[in-house]
Amino acid sequence: MARIVFLCPFAKHEITGGIKTIYRQAVLLEELGFEACVYQPGGPPSWFESRAQVLPARQFTARPGDVLVFPETLNGPLAELAQAGLPAKKVLFCQAHYYTMFSAIPPERFRQLGFDRVVCQSTVAKGFLERVLHFSNVAVVPCYIDQEVFFPRAKRPQIAFIPRKLPREAASIQKIFALKYGHLDSVQWQAIDNRSERETAEIFGSSTIALSLPFLESFGLVPLEAMASGALVTGFHGYGGQEYATAENGFWFPPDHLEEVADALARLINGLERNDPAVIRMREVGLATAARYNKESTLQALREVYGPLVG
Repeated sequence: MARIVFLCPFAKHEITGGIKTIYRQAVLLEELGFEACVYQPGGPPSWFESRAQVLPARQFTARPGDVLVFPETLNGPLAELAQAGLPAKKVLFCQAHYYTMFSAIPPERFRQLGFDRVVCQSTVAKGFLERVLHFSNVAVVPCYIDQEVFFPRAKRPQIAFIPRKLPREAASIQKIFALKYGHLDSVQWQAIDNRSERETAEIFGSSTIALSLPFLESFGLVPLEAMASGALVTGFHGYGGQEYATAENGFWFPPDHLEEVADALARLINGLERNDPAVIRMREVGLATAARYNKESTLQALREVYGPLVG
């Protein structure tokens, strides 16, 4: 049987939702009976666990009949491989559609690279790829939230957040909150930085609130993982989060509304103290939203995309 090879030439310590998604899809394809693996020269990531097969060789050689899955960041060796004459089929798995603007290969040339299929994670990204890069029939393979990892724990008054992409905004929101709502200083802030997936899940699961700080996303895993953990979510949708962000499951803002986010944090804290039915309902809707992104839906989409390619 032909291999499905996800090309992931990133450092093993690099933390991104995209890398985690690649490994999860490789595992799910194996469950479906395909031969799937990840090419990551430095070895598998050190920050989450996966039973996916990994090719750690320094150089990659395609076999006849392989299905090579490229990320949208076509730089260095990936750019060379994407343009090479290969005895393999090629798939573009675009997890961050804006990043197509910053590859070594100009975005207007992407359609000339001979991809047999173009795949993304959301209708938000699908629309961009079809309108701007002029691909047709872009497939959506939804992410899934592993609820064996992300689930509610015993809660304490705490605001969890991942500042990696927007550290200045995170610091500014925290300062605005302290200046306006000093009487709420008993609520702790917990930054999640360079933590493993399980450590992150533990923090989200034990936090009452999650501050959402995504940026230039095509989907955005973090807010959904926080919802699955039973945290109330407010902050930015990061564009891609519009796939699931509603007025019922969180308080969502553009990335320049720093004071408004601080106000929303105070509103949630006060609502929790009063046991406000609207706030309790928001948590329930958040849990239900995350539950929609399940393993079964992802398996079905993967089967539909890769079945015809492998034959």
